[in-house]
Amino acid sequence: MKLRHLLLGTACALGSLGAAEAATGWYFSLGAGPNWLNDSDYSISGGTTYRGSTDFDTGFAVGSAIGYDWGRWRGEFEVSYRQNDVDCVTYGGEVGECQYADGGVWELSQMVNVLYDVPLGGKWSASVGAGVGGVLVVADGDAIFQASLLPDLDDYVVAGQLMAGVNYELSDRWQAFADYRFFLADDPEMNFLDQGGEGASTVSFEKSDHTILVGLRFDLQRDGAAPPPVVPPAPVKGPKQFIVFFGFNKSNLTPEAARVVADAAAAAKEYGSASISVVGHTDTSGSDAYNQALSMRRSQTVKDGLVAQGIPGSMVSTSGRGEAELMVQTGNGVKEPQNRRATMDLN
Repeated sequence: MKLRHLLLGTACALGSLGAAEAATGWYFSLGAGPNWLNDSDYSISGGTTYRGSTDFDTGFAVGSAIGYDWGRWRGEFEVSYRQNDVDCVTYGGEVGECQYADGGVWELSQMVNVLYDVPLGGKWSASVGAGVGGVLVVADGDAIFQASLLPDLDDYVVAGQLMAGVNYELSDRWQAFADYRFFLADDPEMNFLDQGGEGASTVSFEKSDHTILVGLRFDLQRDGAAPPPVVPPAPVKGPKQFIVFFGFNKSNLTPEAARVVADAAAAAKEYGSASISVVGHTDTSGSDAYNQALSMRRSQTVKDGLVAQGIPGSMVSTSGRGEAELMVQTGNGVKEPQNRRATMDLN
């Protein structure tokens, strides 16, 4: 079969479609241009065999396709119409001498194409591809032999094509293209009766075309730029810890300590803190048991100050460490002001 190599190459292209890039969407194309139907040898066999050839004038082709674009790869379904008039027919033993010029051939093809786009720089790109499908070939009797002997030929055959072209981006949705297609089909044929009404003969002729289509391609959905990544706003960072200091053996808030408590309450409201942990501390003067109780009174005083500033009491937890966690390391019995403190951690 003369289509074997063309079909094999197209199958390979279809197999590689799995490596497609990200989808960009559906498109529609429409094009038109000249069509050259190659000069065709024909044969009529039966009781008698005649051989000859048909030459064709330059004709025209129109085609449209609906397809999907994966970025570099495209897959599409195409319907095309081609028509060519006869220039000269030779037959019988007088091959080479033009007997008459009459009739014509038209074709209606349906193809599944796979194409690969190659950027050329700027708004230009090139395309290569292949397609497989079928074609209805209709020929006047005069286009092959003699109208008096042969009715019109009408046959549907397997077809394939190779494609190459260039593209130009007119806008974000419109693209102009110019494609060349080599279109090849199995030999169309039909049976008919001889002049005497007896015996069936078969007429067949070779068929291949060279087609140029110039047209426009339109994206059915806008190729919007990829949305910018969503970057969550950086959390607003506020102060996480506040410290108040107490006098020796005291648990009441000094004016300076009260201002710090007010600042902590304001920060908790502004930055949406879910909880506040208050921990009281003492220096090393006094017994462990006394200092533990004093540290608890200091944390409770701070909590009361926060509540007075509008912080719900349920948000505030209190605890005391006594002299277990010194800010300034000292020996036992040392009155160190920085160790007499309470911390407020905002969570």
